Amino acid sequence: MTHDEEQQSAAEAAGRLGEIDALDTQISGICSMLHALYMAHPAREQVRRQFDRLLAKLLDSPYVADEPDRALVLRATASALLTNR
Repeated sequence: MTHDEEQQSAAEAAGRLGEIDALDTQISGICSMLHALYMAHPAREQVRRQFDRLLAKLLDSPYVADEPDRALVLRATASALLTNR
């Protein structure tokens, strides 16, 4: 299967899944890649400190601070990215 054919098949599959399930699947793949990069990084503690700073800013933003459920999901996602599975 060519790259274009694979992309077309993936677009069709996303349509069958529906927007939310397709997005959830894409995010799962992205999180897996980020976790792999974090676990393999030679300066993991530096990455963690920077991530913690950026996460704190996001948690303090009106977008998240005013939405407790959004903050909870964000914290859980961050925890999953940092946990050695």
